[in-house]
This record gives sequence, structure tokens and C-alpha cells, in this order.
Amino acid sequence: MLTITDADRSLATDLGLLLVRQPETDEDRTAAQHSNATRIPESWLVRSVLTKKPVGRLRFTAVDCLYVTKLAAGISGMEETVAEALRWIAPVVRHVRTGAYDGTELVVRRFASMFKRPRAITECGAKSNGADYTQIAAKSELVNGRPHEMCQACRAKLEAKGVGDLSRLSERSGSSSSRQRDYVRRLIDEGARNGRPYLVGARAIDQLSSREASATIDALKALKERGWKGAL
Repeated sequence: MLTITDADRSLATDLGLLLVRQPETDEDRTAAQHSNATRIPESWLVRSVLTKKPVGRLRFTAVDCLYVTKLAAGISGMEETVAEALRWIAPVVRHVRTGAYDGTELVVRRFASMFKRPRAITECGAKSNGADYTQIAAKSELVNGRPHEMCQACRAKLEAKGVGDLSRLSERSGSSSSRQRDYVRRLIDEGARNGRPYLVGARAIDQLSSREASATIDALKALKERGWKGAL
């Protein structure tokens, strides 16, 4: 008989989900009296640990089938195991790819043949998936204040490299402060003394927006921490 096991609870925790048993209803008890029934139906609400909001439902029917609803998408279906149901319900966590690869991995598609593909390395070291961000896309989402689906560990890695949320800063050309522009110039001069001239054109500095100046400062500081090696 299908049920919630300790392994299922552990998987739910890993996926950032919380399982909440719903009270038995008169309808459940009535369904259990049917001639084909093998059990009393059970209903479980699936909540996001992060937001506390419901994201899905599990329903063990009177004939011991697992009926699953994904609230965010407004769709339902049948699954054979609780583990498959939880993975289907769980919000997709989008990792950030580094752009490097390590060997290959075997992809097993549910209703198609298997195939091999390069194994992408993510910032946090987790297994990559089809929803992952590229470096450029991830930086854009973070800078513009839209990292809601981004893996927190990957986000921390990007922030450690000087990428931050700049969505509140002005994008108007020339809106950067004199303090920002002076700081950019000092960092550029220091880079030039350490073998990295021409990091930013001198004429472009005065035209930087507040957001661009902040991003430039963060990138230059990160480059300095790496010994002025690598890309800006």
C-alpha cells in the first residue's frame, strides 16, 4: 500500500518541501466503503519550506493510486511513487554554470532512449539541469534584482565575485556620483600598475550610470582580489 515513508520525508526536506497530513473527511470514509476500495483515502498538502505557501497536493485514493496536483502550474496527474510525485511538484532550482565541463553524464529520458552529454560544472558543485543559468544570464538576473529561482549557494558564489543586486540604482547615463567615478579611476590606475591597462576607457567613466559604476567597482574589486588575473 502506498504511504509516506521516512525516505520520502527526507527527500521532501532535500527538495525544500514540507508534508502536512490533512484531516480525514466524511467523503474519505464513504469512499473507503466502496466495493473496490482497498484503503481509506489520504490527502497531504505540500508546502514550500522557504515561502510557507502550498505548492502541491498528494492524494492516495481508495483504490491505492497516487493522484498529484502541482498548484503553481494548475495541473494534476498520476505518479507511481511518492518520490516521483515530490520531484514533480518541487519548484525548479536553477544553478549557475561556470562554463566548464567535467567528463560526460548519461541522461535517462522517461519515454525515450538514453544519451550522453558533457557534464556541466555549476558554481555550487551541484548536478546541473536543463534550467540552469549561463554565467551571463545569471549575472543579468542578479544585477537586475530577479534571482528568485537561483540556487542560494550559486548566488553566494556570484556575490563573492562582486556581482550584486543593483536594481534600485539609476540607469540614466552620467548619473554616477563623483565619488563612484573617482573610485573607478583609482582602481583602474592600480590595475594599470599591476599589468592590466585599458580595463575601462577613460572617456567612458564620466558617462557611467549609477548602476554601471557600482557594477564596474564590484568587478574591479573582484579582479584585484584575484591578483588582477582573469576577465573583468
